[in-house]
Amino acid sequence: MRNKSTELWRCEQCLEIHDNEDDARECCRPDVTAGYGCLECGLFFLNEIGAEKCCSDSDADPAAPPILNRFELEAAGQQRLFG
Repeated sequence: MRNKSTELWRCEQCLEIHDNEDDARECCRPDVTAGYGCLECGLFFLNEIGAEKCCSDSDADPAAPPILNRFELEAAGQQRLFG
């Protein structure tokens, strides 16, 4: 099975995704979340299983949009509608 994910770090202040932990820690300080990114589409996941399944060749409906968490929605341009 080929690896379909890569380790990433997300700055929790600006939600920018980094491929280097030091860059993420220096971005806005101090909050950093480690996670994984899908190698095909680049979406950020908190666990490797989600990243591996993201663009897999499974029976999932290819037209169905991925389920994003609030950080991913904000990183994609969604305005925060909650506190």
